[in-house]
Amino acid sequence: MMFQLALVTGATSGLGRELCMQLSRQGIPLLLSGRRLDALKELQTALAVPCHLHHGDLSHAPAREELIRMIHQLCPDLIINNAGFGLYGEALMHSTEDQLSMIDLNINALTEISLEAARTLISKKQPGTILNVSSAAGYFVYPSFAIYAASKEYVSSFSQALDEELSKYHVRVLVSCPGQINTAFRIRASGGFHQKKNLWTLAPEKAARLILEQIEKGTRKQVIDWRYRLFVCIAKWLLPEKLVRCILVRSVESRHGLKEILLPKDMD
Repeated sequence: MMFQLALVTGATSGLGRELCMQLSRQGIPLLLSGRRLDALKELQTALAVPCHLHHGDLSHAPAREELIRMIHQLCPDLIINNAGFGLYGEALMHSTEDQLSMIDLNINALTEISLEAARTLISKKQPGTILNVSSAAGYFVYPSFAIYAASKEYVSSFSQALDEELSKYHVRVLVSCPGQINTAFRIRASGGFHQKKNLWTLAPEKAARLILEQIEKGTRKQVIDWRYRLFVCIAKWLLPEKLVRCILVRSVESRHGLKEILLPKDMD
């Protein structure tokens, strides 16, 4: 791949960090965005390419405004919207504030970055690629993972439509749909609940490699793990919808210890 500058959000851990490491090995300069300044500086030191740093939580509007300013100034021609989080358990087991923060990050930040990066590339007559990280969960109505799955369905739909709209400007918008990846995502989603080893869990190194291969090929939408591709096909076309939902709920129940919904204090 030949890109002049790659922006990676959620760069300091898990999949984002591994994407940065692999892009660095290809000699691509980076714009790193993350919530922890110490981790950003540590990653910058570990990379063998020039790096720009953006420190901020993209679920907050001021942090997004600063990153958009940097996008307008630096014009990255590869943008990987990787930042996002989920919460295991029924929706009412988590605060409304936390759920809205998830929407701000998974949907609002990704949308704003995608649109403004595309405007910047078009204004400079620069071809480029935007890769939005969705999830295999976005293929399903997913009780006990409801808002996360819905947010990723949005990411997939939005990205494919925008790719169609921007193709005439030589700007691609791709969407990658991983399954479970062995990162801190699962720890945060569970509230620190112990996560058992899972044969369905992909190593972040392999997930990053598959995403970069998707970018190289220019595939509009891809479930990057063949096991999840197979499950999606079977679940969508062969299994009863009620059975699929039961399978999905049971898969999430094993990942958290939540038991009760949260009620307003004046209703206790």
